[in-house]
Amino acid sequence: MPLDQQVLAHYERFGSVTRCSHGCVHLQLGQMSLSLTAEQYLRFVAMVSESAANFEFFRSALTESEQDDRDETA
Repeated sequence: MPLDQQVLAHYERFGSVTRCSHGCVHLQLGQMSLSLTAEQYLRFVAMVSESAANFEFFRSALTESEQDDRDETA
């Protein structure tokens, strides 16, 4: 990694997020690389955070629905 990059996060065998001296944020996930401006990165984080909250909501709703189905067949 170039010396002019700051590591913002690193997950072994998953990926990393770095910030370069030009102010861009670079996401590396496996073979995929995404370079964003600081503003784009913050919007991306907001979008992923919102999707994670929705994912948890729908996952728990599905789990409750599956439990209701099991109760009806019992």
